[in-house]
Amino acid sequence: MYSNFFQVDVHAAAVILLLSLHCITGALALQTNSNSNVNMALVLQGGPDGTKEGTSNAMALQGAKEACIGNLPTNAGYQYKTCTLHTFTPASETLQAYSSLIPPKAKENDFMMALGYFPSKAIQAAANTNGQKLFAIADFEFTPPVANIVSVMYSEDQIGYLAGLLAGEVAKTRGGKVAVIGGIDQPSVRRQVNGFGNGVKASCSTCRAYGIYAGTFDADPKTSTSVSQAFKSRKVSVVFNAASIFGTTTLKNLTVQQGVYGIGSGSDEWVTNWAYGSVPGSEHILTSIQTDYRVLVRSVMQSVLRANLTGGSTVFFGVNADAAQSAIKLAPVHEASNVFTKELQNKMEGYIEDITKGKLKTGVDHKTGETPTSVELLSLTANDSKESNNDEDRTNSTVELTSSSHTSSASLLLSFGDQSQKMVYFTELLLIVFMVQMMMV
Repeated sequence: MYSNFFQVDVHAAAVILLLSLHCITGALALQTNSNSNVNMALVLQGGPDGTKEGTSNAMALQGAKEACIGNLPTNAGYQYKTCTLHTFTPASETLQAYSSLIPPKAKENDFMMALGYFPSKAIQAAANTNGQKLFAIADFEFTPPVANIVSVMYSEDQIGYLAGLLAGEVAKTRGGKVAVIGGIDQPSVRRQVNGFGNGVKASCSTCRAYGIYAGTFDADPKTSTSVSQAFKSRKVSVVFNAASIFGTTTLKNLTVQQGVYGIGSGSDEWVTNWAYGSVPGSEHILTSIQTDYRVLVRSVMQSVLRANLTGGSTVFFGVNADAAQSAIKLAPVHEASNVFTKELQNKMEGYIEDITKGKLKTGVDHKTGETPTSVELLSLTANDSKESNNDEDRTNSTVELTSSSHTSSASLLLSFGDQSQKMVYFTELLLIVFMVQMMMV
């Protein structure tokens, strides 16, 4: 009884504290000066790919260059005279690499933007230290929000929905069975999986959609073989990758061994993972649902320059009928034009226009990723996997950051350990709340 009572009090104190601090800090926008220069920083993703064509880094860098030009136009609503762009790349895609890079560079710039989960801790640390500066992070969502950080998200349900629409159309004359490979069963992936199922149902009401959660985003040959066998036994003809590296390696097997048609995600996978058609099975890649960092970064930075973006918020980017302004789009058709024909491409453009106008809706709940869906989930009993630290609470005595895949969302979750630790937190929280209230008097 006392344990439950105390736990409620601790969480109540945490809520009071957060509300009190929000009243003081509020949301933050970048300070403007029409006669000054603004220094904008873009932190690219670490790792070996660098900025080669088709990668997220290459698109993000292009978008930043288009937004932060030397002499800003005077008739475009910009609140600054000039803009200077600084780009930084960590030595590796690790939390430690970003923690060494971001905090010192944040002090030298007025605005900083980073990509994905790995820089999230460093961005929050820099934001806490530089309370009057504005930060943004793409593919990661802080919940609760941080007053001087903008969370920038792709509408992941639309990614799956668009893939489902195409899969349904292609499968109409190929047995009517399609599938989606999910990574870890968490909200960011559920949004894609359930969006896919609803998209299939919208374009092919008689088609059957299967889904499977692999429990990982990394390459796993044994699990990949199990997934391939599950789809083979059900005579699946089209498969969508919503599992990052695991999905790509599985698609490579499916396209070569079973002649399955694949739909990639994130980058143009025919370019990046099938190496411009030099990897076997490339002729079976219909397209990819591309998340365009060029559009996303350019739009965010232009909004900052116009003083239209404030911290403490989440901004969503999705499908747009104007391809130049669409953050989610179909990659070009390369070798599979005999299947993804010009006629079908035109039909997909019509679907995209209907999504933009609100005539077609994914029906997926953003918070949970759940929805009534037509996806029939298959189980990998030998690889049952609990949700990772990416999306669910873990019982620790610290504030845990949660992440997703390369295109995923994330949250900040408070969790507490044993009762003695709870007593310490409870006492400290009450003291801080008291001090905050005294400051507000």
